[in-house]
Amino acid sequence: MSAETTLNITCHFCFNQIDVDLEIDQSFEGSDMEIYDCNICCNPNKLKYTVTHGSIINVHVSDGNE
Repeated sequence: MSAETTLNITCHFCFNQIDVDLEIDQSFEGSDMEIYDCNICCNPNKLKYTVTHGSIINVHVSDGNE
């Protein structure tokens, strides 16, 4: 079963706040990486995050063009 989580992040390029929706399986633990395009400037943001016990505990946003 998956749970949807909305995170508010700062775009790596335009520094505006944007919301991203993550769908995380409840049994998942570990790290993952996804690319999200900013809905304001359209640039790609690389979102790395760590999940422990069903909660996101670490989020890092960087340049998704790498």
